[in-house]
Amino acid sequence: MPPIPIDITIGFILLPLVVLTTFSFLLVTRSRSPIWIVAVMAGWAIFTGAMAFSGILAKFTSFPPWIPLLVLAQLAFVFWLGWASPWSKSLAEIPQYILVGLQCFRIPVELLLATLATRRLLAIEMTYYGRNFDVLEGITAVALAIWLKRCGENSLRHVVLVWNLTGLSLVTVVLVHGLLSVPYPSQLLHLSVPTFIIAHFPVVWLLTVLVPMAYLLHLVSIKRCLAKALASSKTGQDS
Repeated sequence: MPPIPIDITIGFILLPLVVLTTFSFLLVTRSRSPIWIVAVMAGWAIFTGAMAFSGILAKFTSFPPWIPLLVLAQLAFVFWLGWASPWSKSLAEIPQYILVGLQCFRIPVELLLATLATRRLLAIEMTYYGRNFDVLEGITAVALAIWLKRCGENSLRHVVLVWNLTGLSLVTVVLVHGLLSVPYPSQLLHLSVPTFIIAHFPVVWLLTVLVPMAYLLHLVSIKRCLAKALASSKTGQDS
């Protein structure tokens, strides 16, 4: 594989660090979630980065297929943390406009992916020139966050819910495309360029940090929507 350009390397190092730092700050200041969540997320980033840097993930003929296993493990943790854990309600105390607005990190992600594609390090189908429309979620996140800040979330609850479900669908489509096109012997999806780049540092953090963060923000936002709807329903019944 040709070396990853320095601008791509810097981008995929700085962006996950900024996203994790921002979310960690929110956990500490905006919710009652324990600090160990920050430690687990930081430790996972270090662990997966070290695996990619060592070259283990790029051994596509070895067993087990590490990349899908890492992604599934992280997503299982994210779904548990954001939806079913004892701390999911604390996470849902983060204001809705912040949960939505943080998804703007998907804009620079898509710009980085497009740059990879122009340098023949990623399939064009994996970018907004092809089958990836996830950049729309990042763009609309900015507009919706401003709207929520100005108008409040109660009147926009259904809009936010639909937006979150759309965002989950978009990121899932991209994730499935990426996993199915990794050049394992059992590769099921053959794109113009195999998705080998995600096995290398620091691009591995796309799948093990940034994608799980997108899922987590969506799940917490949906949980907050439903909690607010339930609270409004109870208030209406009491009155």
